[in-house]
Amino acid sequence: MAESTTVSDALALVQEGRAALMAGDTYAARQHFRQALEISPEHVDALIGLAGTLRAYREKRDHLLRALQIDPTNAEAQAILAQVEARLAAGEVLAPGGVTVREPERGLLAAEPPPPEPPSAPDELGTLYCYKHPSRETGLRCTSCDRPICAECVRPAAVGQLCPECARSRRPVNYQVAASDLIISGAIALVYGFLTSIAAGIVFVMLSGFLGLFLAIFLGPMAGELLVRLLERVNRKRGRSVQIVVGVCAVVGAAPVALFLLSIGMILFMIMAVATAVARLR
Repeated sequence: MAESTTVSDALALVQEGRAALMAGDTYAARQHFRQALEISPEHVDALIGLAGTLRAYREKRDHLLRALQIDPTNAEAQAILAQVEARLAAGEVLAPGGVTVREPERGLLAAEPPPPEPPSAPDELGTLYCYKHPSRETGLRCTSCDRPICAECVRPAAVGQLCPECARSRRPVNYQVAASDLIISGAIALVYGFLTSIAAGIVFVMLSGFLGLFLAIFLGPMAGELLVRLLERVNRKRGRSVQIVVGVCAVVGAAPVALFLLSIGMILFMIMAVATAVARLR
């Protein structure tokens, strides 16, 4: 079930990327395709789409070759790769506007790129200033959005140096957490902790001694895993902020029952459950 949901998420991101690319927004398209590849690294359509958002012909070729390694018979990748190889053979390095990827119903072949425009000398030779710190001169650019950034703003990544905004947008969808996601996760953990502590309290009142401790060690991780499964069915968010909110709310929800019973087994159960849930939400 989770795997099919992941595939559908990647497909939705590819479709959004194609729509942005057709609208001329290569920056947004690039982010959608890269997020799709983080979810499904062998998504051929995402690789082809990402190639269409890049200006460097060598980078285009690398992504297209990877797509053909996964699907050697893909006609769209073969056609675009032939165009890219022709441009490289002609001595060209950068595409003027990238290779546009058409929607599937309009054809599989790539559109011919527009004729190159003469570069603007003042822009190429002018002094660059960090877009977040306008008073700082720099010679660095973000490899994703091509904006100038200073050494303080650089975020190292596998694809090169990124600006803070591109670094955040490249995080997987599950780790892009909004305030509303934290509120929902916290509310679920609070209610779950309270209800689970009541059920566990009844068991530990009936059992004591070594048997109660054994059940706490056995049932605690199961309760934590069940909480994680419940959260995944609601919003599937993860990360440090989610770990903190879920851990605190689960403890707060279970605390009244645990303090009322003052049972070692109950406290051990609560610790095991919260520790398991926090570890699984990493």
